[in-house]
Amino acid sequence: MTEKTISKFGAVLTITMMLIPLGLSGCASEPDLSRLNAKADAAQTMAREAQDTANEALMKANTLQNTQNEAIRRADIAQQTANAAQRTANQAIRAANASNGG
Repeated sequence: MTEKTISKFGAVLTITMMLIPLGLSGCASEPDLSRLNAKADAAQTMAREAQDTANEALMKANTLQNTQNEAIRRADIAQQTANAAQRTANQAIRAANASNGG
């Protein structure tokens, strides 16, 4: 190829490379873009709603966890009280047995 041919080929290639993106962008009509934007907006709305639902579920789970922790704490206190009562009862039985000569 001569330099003149290469130069012409380069110019044609440059023009072609500029026209292809313009042609492709022309393939998407205004209604197509509007539908695409509407779908993107709907997807974003659904994602926000899903995030809100997840946040609400997490908040409820945290509340339930706190309630469960409080129930466990109260059960532990009740067990300690029962153990103390059992020790007192055992001491009373030993004292009664000792006083009965036994």
